[in-house]
Amino acid sequence: MADSKVILVLGAGRSSSSLIAHLLGQADQEGWEIHVGDLSLNAAQSKVGDHPRGHAFQLASDGVADRNARIAQADLVISMLPAFMHVDVAKVAIEAGVNVITPSYVSPEMKALDGAAREAGVLVLNELGLDPGIDHMSAMQVIDEIRAEGGRMLGFQSYCGGLVAPDSDDNPWHYKLSWNPRNVVLAGQGGTATFLDQGRVRVVPPHRTFQTLTSIDVDGRPYDGYPNRDSLGYRELYGLAEVETLVRGTLRSAGFSQSWDLLVQLGMVRDDASLTWPQGVSWADWTRSFLPAEAEHGRDVREAVQHVTGATDEALERLAWLGLFDGASGPANPSGTPAQIIEALVTDKWVLRPEDRDMIVMWHRFDYEMNGVRKARTSSLSLEGKDSVFTAMSDTVGLPMALAVKPLMAGTFGTTGVDVPMSKTYYDPLLKGLAELGIRFVETELTL
Repeated sequence: MADSKVILVLGAGRSSSSLIAHLLGQADQEGWEIHVGDLSLNAAQSKVGDHPRGHAFQLASDGVADRNARIAQADLVISMLPAFMHVDVAKVAIEAGVNVITPSYVSPEMKALDGAAREAGVLVLNELGLDPGIDHMSAMQVIDEIRAEGGRMLGFQSYCGGLVAPDSDDNPWHYKLSWNPRNVVLAGQGGTATFLDQGRVRVVPPHRTFQTLTSIDVDGRPYDGYPNRDSLGYRELYGLAEVETLVRGTLRSAGFSQSWDLLVQLGMVRDDASLTWPQGVSWADWTRSFLPAEAEHGRDVREAVQHVTGATDEALERLAWLGLFDGASGPANPSGTPAQIIEALVTDKWVLRPEDRDMIVMWHRFDYEMNGVRKARTSSLSLEGKDSVFTAMSDTVGLPMALAVKPLMAGTFGTTGVDVPMSKTYYDPLLKGLAELGIRFVETELTL
């Protein structure tokens, strides 16, 4: 194995399962050694199993010397660490002349490494997961096709969501966790959302995120889409300066957002203040602490929430199912930010059981004009996971990165610097590879 190439995977969380399995499946043929590190040695070991070319190690929590040495000795680094750690990994890799892949958005700090990466002949390929990643590639492929045929883009809408497969959907939220629960709880709090709606800029502050919904049907199932942060930035990124409508958002099953909005209105998912409730506080009393005193007069907690928020009975039923009106049980740990306490609750209630399967849904709509005729093309992806380990989320986050390994190692992309997969250079081979693995889009077109 002296001539083997070392692929270093940093992070062995739930989104890494398919990535690591795919790399191990090719390791013998390609002469790769797959080194997987995580803060939890058990997590790393569970991902490599007993594969002779898989090597698990523990990432030190109190130092980076070992991690940096491993980066410098690798032939390729795939960082599945929290997004804020990618820049430190990239700096070490660039200095050592090692290529890097991450699934995360390019931060200003990462973008600042572009010159150094080019000078070192290194490619730091980011945004190569699901969203961002597959969304970029599938969108740009269609946009480029429309333009190549002489079309003029008028509008672009794109929504994506990690959901639960129909045969595992057994709760009124129609939702289970297939990725980081903290990100789910804090969704919509990352800042004001902006998008373009028929030529007019729309601004949606965080407290109205889950009230600004678009109804979308995919494969005969109804969903609601709410806007992500800055859709306007994609005018430049996707070359859509001329469009009248431009929005990117997140999908949830119909009804989810109306109930989650109640928690937003009440402040129950705020993460900006750490508080302590009495030990043994019930969920009902915990919920009461977010209500104005005058709302409680003569009302039980459910009625008081309805009085303050104007919630429908159906929306309240979802809060009741979570246990937020329960007077007999309460938070195991009543200290922390409201968001942390809700996170602990939904982590338990929305658990993806071993036999459960998740589902990824992505939907694009392209409005354009061709030879004076207005048309609309939709492109959608629905993918169900295999089980609670090899989830659809794991497939769609991990497999684009896995498929990029061979061309990146061989240098066939022909690119260096800090880059994202929005060009034909990337989307042609990677979307083809994903289709061969069963991850493919279905397109429809109509004349308006």
